[in-house]
Amino acid sequence: MIGLLGRLRAFWTETLTEVFVKATWPSPKELVDSTLVVIAAVAVMGTVGFLCDFSLSNFVQFATQLVR
Repeated sequence: MIGLLGRLRAFWTETLTEVFVKATWPSPKELVDSTLVVIAAVAVMGTVGFLCDFSLSNFVQFATQLVR
């Protein structure tokens, strides 16, 4: 049991070291800039997806009316 607790403590210590010492965190400006880029990319991809879906849906409806 002591071996397990020792390994858990070592894991926890290494995790905290990774997060607070070795990791580099973005500055507030970098974080805001990155967030804006992600929001813009999601908006563009959502618009493209909507337009493709809308166009294909109308095309299928048009094609099925021609066949009837």
